[in-house]
Amino acid sequence: MNIVRVHGACLEGAGAFLVTVQARFEPLQQGPTEIQLTGLPDAVLRESRGRLACVLGASRLKAGPGRLHLHLTPAARRKSGAGLDLALVMASAAAVGHLRPAQVSGPLFVGEVGIDGSLSPTPGGLAAALEARRQGLTEVIAPPDVAREVAQLPDLTVFSAEDLGGVLAILTHGPGDPERPEPLTADPTGDEPAPAGERLDEVRGQSEAKFALQVAATGGHGLLLVGPPGAGKTMLARRLIDLLPVPDLAERIEATAIRSAAGRTAHGLVRERPFRAPHHTTSFAGLLGGGSPIAPGEITLAHGGVLFLDELPEFGRDALEGLRQPLEEGRVHIARAGRRLSLPANFQLIAAMNPCPCGYAGHPRRVCRCPPASVRRYRQRISGPVLDRIDLRVALRPVPLDALFQQGAAPGGASSRPSPGRRLAREVLEARSRASARASAKASAQPGQASPLNRDLSGDELNAVAAIDQPTVDLLRRAAERRQLSSRAVQSLRRVARTVADLRGLDQIDPQAMATALALRDGLA
Repeated sequence: MNIVRVHGACLEGAGAFLVTVQARFEPLQQGPTEIQLTGLPDAVLRESRGRLACVLGASRLKAGPGRLHLHLTPAARRKSGAGLDLALVMASAAAVGHLRPAQVSGPLFVGEVGIDGSLSPTPGGLAAALEARRQGLTEVIAPPDVAREVAQLPDLTVFSAEDLGGVLAILTHGPGDPERPEPLTADPTGDEPAPAGERLDEVRGQSEAKFALQVAATGGHGLLLVGPPGAGKTMLARRLIDLLPVPDLAERIEATAIRSAAGRTAHGLVRERPFRAPHHTTSFAGLLGGGSPIAPGEITLAHGGVLFLDELPEFGRDALEGLRQPLEEGRVHIARAGRRLSLPANFQLIAAMNPCPCGYAGHPRRVCRCPPASVRRYRQRISGPVLDRIDLRVALRPVPLDALFQQGAAPGGASSRPSPGRRLAREVLEARSRASARASAKASAQPGQASPLNRDLSGDELNAVAAIDQPTVDLLRRAAERRQLSSRAVQSLRRVARTVADLRGLDQIDPQAMATALALRDGLA
């Protein structure tokens, strides 16, 4: 009665943890096969005992009379989902003698098994493979959709199987056997992104807002667009993603793993940064994460990309207040019924709102009829602490009709000059390169790691790379006293001024860069 050990994984939030299925079979003289499953399984896993009996019989792996003991470790951690099905089947088959324990002890098995032996993908396959790689495993066997995602990871040998017959062919034929299926390889096709910035040329006018987008993309700063209906707030917000640098391999793997954990199959690694635009009726748990079991929210799905909150004052007060910690730390901490999870949430916030309930305060052609008290209540739906964490606030005015009829630059046209949008994107990359070189020179970034964005500069780093001369200090002091700015707002202005100076190619922050930073924070005055 040897114990067989097989590796599987369970989804937990936006990640996964490794589960070892321990199996032992006790033969009896007569009677049916009794299956016992222990180790805090949920209802779905408890139901797998019935599926397991059908699968073993349909696949000619049936056990004789006896007791099949299946135990999931770590025992004190709750296990959920159908992702352990394949590991349970392989452990059972080895325990009853159809496979050698050595054949099933090495790979990570991922996938749901139907009663006919077919394999189906389950959420979190890529996250499971990442955890397995961290734990030293080098081989993964999974359904085709999951295998295609996992095959993009280096240092893993990945096999795809559509049913248990395919899994058995992989396990029973050793390396070099011509009957053994070939492992999958990474698919490099389609990695070249579309030319950056071209969609921004579709926006007519709004030069100040476009510059604010460029500053936001360069430094990673949050941005609030304030303007009347039809001014282009949503159109501009959706084009911020085009100014951001193309994600590297590590960022693509992380973004794909999060999408996979949320049940969204990408059929390979995602190639663009995520852009999430939840509706203002989204619940607290839908925005920040939660539920039972804990599932990632919109801020985690936006990790490494952009979270766009349109009609910002219409979001629930609790949901907006919940953004404060993630905006500071880049993670969200969730505690539910004795379970605590820390999920990634390093997103760039861009929000939009009207200047008043009717939307036409300050409009040159439409009259706003909102009482001052109504305007005040509308704006107070966004608390001071939340607003203080948004570095850029820009007021938009309606686009003149003449600008709407102007002929824009044709993408891919015959002109050798880049379009304005592509020029802005190129300047963002150049400014980020300057910031990266400066951070490396100041030893503020570890070798091999991405340099911090300007929005993430600490107080000491600001003093090192964003020192300001006396005229700039005087300008900032006068503005802080006049606007009654908090210490956080003053440091925010220094970070934005550092970004503006990077775009201008300056080593030091001058009064003009600080004045520009002040102007970019004046949208709700």
